[in-house]
Amino acid sequence: MTSWTRYIGCVTFAAFLLTGCGSTTDENADEPQEDSVTEGNESNTSQGDNHNNRSDNKVRLMEQNLQYSINGEAKEKTAFLKKSDNQPFSLYVLQQFKLSAEEPGKDIVFLTEDDSIYMRIELLNADVNWDEVEKNVQAQLKSISETISDPSLDVEGGTGFEVESGDDVITSILLKDEKSPIRLTIFTKKDRDYRDAFLEMAKTLMKR
Repeated sequence: MTSWTRYIGCVTFAAFLLTGCGSTTDENADEPQEDSVTEGNESNTSQGDNHNNRSDNKVRLMEQNLQYSINGEAKEKTAFLKKSDNQPFSLYVLQQFKLSAEEPGKDIVFLTEDDSIYMRIELLNADVNWDEVEKNVQAQLKSISETISDPSLDVEGGTGFEVESGDDVITSILLKDEKSPIRLTIFTKKDRDYRDAFLEMAKTLMKR
């Protein structure tokens, strides 16, 4: 990855997390799954569910189709249920991506053919100070570019910030759910815009 991705990861780590070592979650990412599975403290999920719809002691299907677009081209592909062993959540991951622990308190979903295209997932404390988080996000993005814009993405109940550096696009999304606040950082390219695919996967995220 480029130097600015390493920098932004280090700053975020210092701001939010304790030190330690992560581990990788693979779980047969590209293999077909069984029809259903019971996971403790999770709920039924369909195409329209998002991060605000979480309940306890229910069943999630092992796969579901996700609709998304890449550089304006509409697509629909199967995503499989994956469980993080680094943070207490699961989500549906499209076949061409993998879920992996990055470090304690951070997971990434990355494109298998190009791991410079990825989404970092951080579950935040319920009592998070959003003013402080937004200041931190903007400070990190300004270290890449002074021009911060609104990503103009379909993010219900969230706030977004975005910068560009050459062909790279860095997007920070803050999902301000009262019970399960989440910070997403998406790294894509101008000619390989996977932001919508990442957001559709993120909408299926449920805490355990």
